[in-house]
Amino acid sequence: MAKALNTSIKAAAFDQGKFPTIAFVNLAETPLGVDLGKLVAALQKQMEKDFVPVWGYPARLYVTDKPKNDEWQVVFLDDADAANALGYHDLTKNGQPISKVFVKTTIAAGQKVSVTASHELLEMMIDPGAQLWAQNTDGRFYAYEMCDAVENEEYTIDGISVSDFVHPSFFESWHQPRSVQFDHLNKVSQPFQTLQNGYQIVSDGKSVKEIFGSLAKERDFRTLEIRTQHRSEYRKEMTPSEPFVRPATMPFGSAHAAMLYHAGQFLTALAAANNSSQVNPFPWPWQTDPPRRKQVDPFPWPWQTDPPNPWWRS
Repeated sequence: MAKALNTSIKAAAFDQGKFPTIAFVNLAETPLGVDLGKLVAALQKQMEKDFVPVWGYPARLYVTDKPKNDEWQVVFLDDADAANALGYHDLTKNGQPISKVFVKTTIAAGQKVSVTASHELLEMMIDPGAQLWAQNTDGRFYAYEMCDAVENEEYTIDGISVSDFVHPSFFESWHQPRSVQFDHLNKVSQPFQTLQNGYQIVSDGKSVKEIFGSLAKERDFRTLEIRTQHRSEYRKEMTPSEPFVRPATMPFGSAHAAMLYHAGQFLTALAAANNSSQVNPFPWPWQTDPPRRKQVDPFPWPWQTDPPNPWWRS
Protein backbone atom coordinates (compact mmCIF):
# COMPACT_ATOMS: atom_id res chain seq x y z
CA MET A 1 0.00 0.00 0.00
CA ALA A 2 2.80 2.40 0.92
CA LYS A 3 4.53 1.61 -2.38
CA ALA A 4 1.33 2.38 -4.32
CA LEU A 5 0.89 5.71 -2.54
CA ASN A 6 4.52 6.58 -3.15
CA THR A 7 4.06 5.83 -6.86
CA SER A 8 0.98 8.07 -6.96
CA ILE A 9 2.93 10.92 -5.37
CA LYS A 10 5.76 10.51 -7.86
CA ALA A 11 3.32 10.38 -10.77
CA ALA A 12 1.68 13.60 -9.59
CA ALA A 13 5.01 15.35 -9.11
CA PHE A 14 5.60 16.17 -12.77
CA ASP A 15 2.80 18.74 -12.80
CA GLN A 16 3.78 21.15 -10.04
CA GLY A 17 4.66 24.27 -12.03
CA LYS A 18 8.34 23.50 -12.64
CA PHE A 19 9.39 23.82 -16.26
CA PRO A 20 10.91 20.48 -17.23
CA THR A 21 14.34 19.39 -18.26
CA ILE A 22 13.99 16.71 -20.92
CA ALA A 23 16.71 14.11 -21.40
CA PHE A 24 17.13 12.55 -24.86
CA VAL A 25 18.43 9.00 -24.55
CA ASN A 26 19.37 6.84 -27.55
CA LEU A 27 18.98 3.13 -26.85
CA ALA A 28 18.34 2.15 -30.47
CA GLU A 29 20.74 0.04 -32.47
CA THR A 30 19.17 1.25 -35.73
CA PRO A 31 20.84 4.45 -37.03
CA LEU A 32 18.69 7.54 -36.48
CA GLY A 33 19.56 9.02 -39.86
CA VAL A 34 20.51 12.28 -38.14
CA ASP A 35 23.11 13.32 -35.57
CA LEU A 36 21.36 13.26 -32.19
CA GLY A 37 23.14 16.35 -30.88
CA LYS A 38 22.15 18.36 -33.95
CA LEU A 39 18.58 17.04 -33.73
CA VAL A 40 18.22 18.09 -30.09
CA ALA A 41 19.69 21.51 -30.89
CA ALA A 42 17.11 21.92 -33.69
CA LEU A 43 14.30 20.83 -31.37
CA GLN A 44 15.47 23.34 -28.72
CA LYS A 45 15.36 26.05 -31.38
CA GLN A 46 11.89 24.93 -32.49
CA MET A 47 10.71 25.14 -28.89
CA GLU A 48 12.13 28.61 -28.29
CA LYS A 49 11.42 30.18 -31.68
CA ASP A 50 8.09 28.63 -32.69
CA PHE A 51 6.41 26.65 -29.91
CA VAL A 52 6.89 28.64 -26.71
CA PRO A 53 5.65 31.96 -28.16
CA VAL A 54 2.35 30.21 -28.93
CA TRP A 55 1.96 27.71 -26.09
CA GLY A 56 4.03 29.48 -23.42
CA TYR A 57 5.62 26.38 -21.91
CA PRO A 58 9.43 26.09 -22.19
CA ALA A 59 11.83 23.25 -21.47
CA ARG A 60 15.56 22.58 -21.52
CA LEU A 61 16.61 19.71 -23.78
CA TYR A 62 19.89 17.81 -23.68
CA VAL A 63 21.47 14.48 -24.65
CA THR A 64 22.56 12.03 -21.96
CA ASP A 65 23.00 8.36 -21.13
CA LYS A 66 21.94 8.81 -17.50
CA PRO A 67 18.86 11.02 -16.95
CA LYS A 68 18.29 12.46 -13.48
CA ASN A 69 15.36 11.26 -11.40
CA ASP A 70 13.26 14.38 -11.88
CA GLU A 71 13.77 14.70 -15.65
CA TRP A 72 11.32 13.89 -18.39
CA GLN A 73 12.65 11.66 -21.16
CA VAL A 74 12.50 11.15 -24.92
CA VAL A 75 13.91 7.68 -25.53
CA PHE A 76 14.90 6.26 -28.92
CA LEU A 77 14.24 2.52 -29.16
CA ASP A 78 14.25 0.12 -32.08
CA ASP A 79 10.63 -0.97 -31.63
CA ALA A 80 7.96 -1.80 -29.04
CA ASP A 81 9.61 -5.15 -28.31
CA ALA A 82 12.72 -3.30 -27.17
CA ALA A 83 10.59 -1.05 -24.97
CA ASN A 84 8.99 -4.07 -23.32
CA ALA A 85 12.35 -5.72 -22.79
CA LEU A 86 13.78 -2.61 -21.12
CA GLY A 87 10.67 -1.85 -19.09
CA TYR A 88 9.82 1.45 -20.79
CA HIS A 89 6.11 2.16 -20.54
CA ASP A 90 4.04 5.27 -19.76
CA LEU A 91 6.21 6.82 -17.03
CA THR A 92 9.85 6.51 -16.10
CA LYS A 93 10.73 4.44 -13.03
CA ASN A 94 10.75 7.75 -11.11
CA GLY A 95 7.25 8.70 -12.19
CA GLN A 96 8.19 11.24 -14.87
CA PRO A 97 6.63 11.52 -18.36
CA ILE A 98 8.34 9.65 -21.16
CA SER A 99 7.96 9.68 -24.93
CA LYS A 100 9.23 6.81 -27.02
CA VAL A 101 10.49 7.12 -30.60
CA PHE A 102 10.63 3.73 -32.32
CA VAL A 103 13.39 4.12 -34.88
CA LYS A 104 13.06 0.88 -36.84
CA THR A 105 9.27 1.19 -36.94
CA THR A 106 9.39 4.85 -38.01
CA ILE A 107 11.81 4.19 -40.87
CA ALA A 108 9.82 1.15 -42.05
CA ALA A 109 6.73 3.36 -42.32
CA GLY A 110 8.65 5.78 -44.58
CA GLN A 111 8.79 8.53 -41.95
CA LYS A 112 11.64 10.60 -40.55
CA VAL A 113 12.95 9.99 -37.05
CA SER A 114 13.50 13.71 -36.51
CA VAL A 115 9.86 14.54 -37.35
CA THR A 116 8.61 11.77 -35.07
CA ALA A 117 10.83 13.02 -32.23
CA SER A 118 9.51 16.57 -32.72
CA HIS A 119 5.94 15.26 -32.78
CA GLU A 120 6.34 13.31 -29.54
CA LEU A 121 8.20 16.11 -27.75
CA LEU A 122 5.64 18.82 -28.51
CA GLU A 123 2.70 16.66 -27.51
CA MET A 124 4.33 15.61 -24.26
CA MET A 125 5.04 19.26 -23.40
CA ILE A 126 1.36 20.28 -23.23
CA ASP A 127 -0.27 17.04 -22.10
CA PRO A 128 2.39 14.96 -20.31
CA GLY A 129 -0.17 12.56 -18.89
CA ALA A 130 -1.95 12.00 -22.25
CA GLN A 131 -5.27 12.67 -20.53
CA LEU A 132 -6.58 16.04 -21.76
CA TRP A 133 -9.55 16.44 -24.12
CA ALA A 134 -11.29 19.37 -25.82
CA GLN A 135 -15.00 19.39 -26.59
CA ASN A 136 -16.24 20.45 -30.03
CA THR A 137 -19.68 21.87 -30.84
CA ASP A 138 -20.77 18.40 -31.99
CA GLY A 139 -20.43 17.27 -28.36
CA ARG A 140 -17.51 14.97 -29.07
CA PHE A 141 -14.23 15.13 -27.18
CA TYR A 142 -11.03 15.46 -29.20
CA ALA A 143 -7.69 14.31 -27.79
CA TYR A 144 -5.55 17.32 -26.84
CA GLU A 145 -2.67 16.33 -29.11
CA MET A 146 -0.54 18.97 -30.78
CA CYS A 147 0.56 17.09 -33.91
CA ASP A 148 -1.83 14.24 -34.75
CA ALA A 149 -4.19 16.32 -36.90
CA VAL A 150 -1.25 17.72 -38.90
CA GLU A 151 0.85 14.56 -38.91
CA ASN A 152 3.54 14.32 -41.62
CA GLU A 153 3.40 18.06 -42.25
CA GLU A 154 6.94 19.25 -41.66
CA TYR A 155 9.44 22.09 -42.03
CA THR A 156 13.17 22.40 -41.48
CA ILE A 157 15.30 24.07 -38.81
CA ASP A 158 19.03 24.21 -39.56
CA GLY A 159 18.50 21.54 -42.21
CA ILE A 160 16.67 19.13 -39.88
CA SER A 161 13.00 18.26 -40.44
CA VAL A 162 10.60 18.90 -37.57
CA SER A 163 6.84 18.51 -37.16
CA ASP A 164 4.10 21.04 -37.75
CA PHE A 165 1.90 21.62 -34.68
CA VAL A 166 -1.50 23.15 -33.95
CA HIS A 167 -2.15 26.34 -31.98
CA PRO A 168 -4.48 26.60 -28.95
CA SER A 169 -7.10 28.10 -31.29
CA PHE A 170 -7.37 24.70 -32.96
CA PHE A 171 -9.23 23.45 -29.89
CA GLU A 172 -11.48 26.54 -29.60
CA SER A 173 -14.66 25.75 -31.49
CA TRP A 174 -16.01 29.31 -31.62
CA HIS A 175 -13.48 30.52 -34.23
CA GLN A 176 -14.77 31.07 -37.76
CA PRO A 177 -12.83 29.46 -40.65
CA ARG A 178 -9.62 31.34 -41.51
CA SER A 179 -10.33 33.89 -38.76
CA VAL A 180 -7.09 33.08 -36.89
CA GLN A 181 -4.04 30.90 -37.37
CA PHE A 182 -4.71 27.30 -36.33
CA ASP A 183 -1.31 25.67 -36.90
CA HIS A 184 2.29 26.74 -37.37
CA LEU A 185 2.39 26.14 -41.13
CA ASN A 186 -1.06 27.70 -41.58
CA LYS A 187 -2.45 24.67 -43.39
CA VAL A 188 -5.46 24.20 -41.09
CA SER A 189 -8.43 26.41 -41.90
CA GLN A 190 -10.80 25.78 -38.97
CA PRO A 191 -10.97 24.27 -35.46
CA PHE A 192 -10.67 20.49 -35.10
CA GLN A 193 -9.87 19.97 -38.81
CA THR A 194 -7.96 16.82 -39.74
CA LEU A 195 -5.52 17.29 -42.61
CA GLN A 196 -5.16 14.68 -45.35
CA ASN A 197 -2.23 12.86 -43.72
CA GLY A 198 -3.46 13.36 -40.16
CA TYR A 199 -5.75 11.64 -37.71
CA GLN A 200 -7.39 12.37 -34.38
CA ILE A 201 -8.68 10.40 -31.41
CA VAL A 202 -12.26 11.27 -30.52
CA SER A 203 -14.69 10.16 -27.83
CA ASP A 204 -18.42 10.56 -27.33
CA GLY A 205 -17.98 9.92 -23.62
CA LYS A 206 -18.82 6.24 -24.08
CA SER A 207 -16.31 4.97 -26.63
CA VAL A 208 -13.09 6.04 -28.29
CA LYS A 209 -12.07 5.83 -31.95
CA GLU A 210 -9.78 7.40 -34.55
CA ILE A 211 -10.88 9.63 -37.40
CA PHE A 212 -8.67 10.08 -40.46
CA GLY A 213 -8.02 12.82 -42.98
CA SER A 214 -8.12 10.34 -45.88
CA LEU A 215 -8.66 6.70 -46.73
CA ALA A 216 -4.97 6.42 -47.57
CA LYS A 217 -4.04 7.62 -44.09
CA GLU A 218 -6.42 5.13 -42.49
CA ARG A 219 -4.91 2.30 -44.56
CA ASP A 220 -1.35 3.26 -43.61
CA PHE A 221 -2.37 3.68 -39.98
CA ARG A 222 -3.79 0.15 -39.90
CA THR A 223 -1.00 -1.58 -41.85
CA LEU A 224 2.28 0.37 -41.75
CA GLU A 225 2.26 2.69 -38.78
CA ILE A 226 2.59 0.39 -35.81
CA ARG A 227 1.32 2.41 -32.83
CA THR A 228 2.05 -0.02 -30.02
CA GLN A 229 3.16 1.85 -26.88
CA HIS A 230 2.61 5.28 -28.42
CA ARG A 231 0.94 8.03 -26.38
CA SER A 232 -2.24 7.55 -28.40
CA GLU A 233 -2.49 3.92 -27.33
CA TYR A 234 -2.05 4.88 -23.69
CA ARG A 235 -4.85 7.42 -24.05
CA LYS A 236 -7.17 4.81 -25.55
CA GLU A 237 -6.23 2.39 -22.78
CA MET A 238 -7.37 4.97 -20.26
CA THR A 239 -10.68 5.46 -22.12
CA PRO A 240 -11.81 2.02 -23.30
CA SER A 241 -15.17 1.30 -24.87
CA GLU A 242 -15.99 -1.24 -22.15
CA PRO A 243 -16.14 -0.56 -18.39
CA PHE A 244 -12.67 -0.06 -16.97
CA VAL A 245 -12.09 -2.87 -14.50
CA ARG A 246 -8.44 -2.63 -13.46
CA PRO A 247 -8.43 0.12 -10.80
CA ALA A 248 -11.58 -0.03 -8.68
CA THR A 249 -11.55 3.76 -8.46
CA MET A 250 -12.31 4.12 -12.18
CA PRO A 251 -15.59 2.28 -12.87
CA PHE A 252 -16.51 3.75 -16.25
CA GLY A 253 -14.64 3.72 -19.56
CA SER A 254 -15.00 7.25 -20.88
CA ALA A 255 -13.23 10.54 -21.32
CA HIS A 256 -14.98 11.80 -18.19
CA ALA A 257 -13.74 8.79 -16.26
CA ALA A 258 -10.15 9.30 -17.36
CA MET A 259 -10.17 12.87 -16.12
CA LEU A 260 -11.83 11.91 -12.85
CA TYR A 261 -9.42 9.03 -12.38
CA HIS A 262 -6.34 11.24 -12.75
CA ALA A 263 -7.87 13.91 -10.51
CA GLY A 264 -8.60 11.27 -7.89
CA GLN A 265 -5.06 9.90 -8.08
CA PHE A 266 -3.64 13.37 -7.61
CA LEU A 267 -5.87 14.13 -4.61
CA THR A 268 -5.07 10.75 -3.09
CA ALA A 269 -1.37 11.53 -3.40
CA LEU A 270 -1.83 14.90 -1.73
CA ALA A 271 -3.84 13.37 1.09
CA ALA A 272 -1.22 10.66 1.63
CA ALA A 273 1.54 13.26 1.70
CA ASN A 274 -0.26 15.33 4.36
CA ASN A 275 1.13 15.26 7.90
CA SER A 276 0.68 17.06 11.20
CA SER A 277 3.61 19.38 10.55
CA GLN A 278 1.75 21.07 7.73
CA VAL A 279 -0.17 24.28 8.37
CA ASN A 280 -3.93 24.10 8.02
CA PRO A 281 -4.85 26.85 5.53
CA PHE A 282 -8.38 27.07 6.99
CA PRO A 283 -8.03 26.71 10.80
CA TRP A 284 -10.90 26.98 13.24
CA PRO A 285 -10.74 30.19 15.35
CA TRP A 286 -9.60 28.32 18.47
CA GLN A 287 -6.77 26.64 16.53
CA THR A 288 -4.94 29.89 15.81
CA ASP A 289 -2.11 31.29 17.91
CA PRO A 290 -3.29 33.41 19.63
CA PRO A 291 -6.85 32.05 19.45
CA ARG A 292 -9.31 34.20 17.56
CA ARG A 293 -12.31 34.22 19.91
CA LYS A 294 -14.55 36.04 17.54
CA GLN A 295 -14.72 36.02 13.76
CA VAL A 296 -16.35 38.72 11.69
CA ASP A 297 -19.22 37.47 9.58
CA PRO A 298 -18.54 38.72 6.03
CA PHE A 299 -22.27 38.51 5.19
CA PRO A 300 -24.11 39.63 8.38
CA TRP A 301 -27.88 39.81 8.70
CA PRO A 302 -29.15 43.44 8.64
CA TRP A 303 -29.87 43.51 12.38
CA GLN A 304 -26.31 42.35 13.11
CA THR A 305 -24.68 45.44 11.61
CA ASP A 306 -23.51 48.40 13.68
CA PRO A 307 -25.60 50.50 13.35
CA PRO A 308 -28.39 48.11 12.27
CA ASN A 309 -29.34 48.35 8.63
CA PRO A 310 -32.96 49.63 8.65
CA TRP A 311 -34.07 48.06 5.38
CA TRP A 312 -35.08 44.78 7.00
CA ARG A 313 -37.76 46.51 9.08
CA SER A 314 -39.59 47.87 6.01
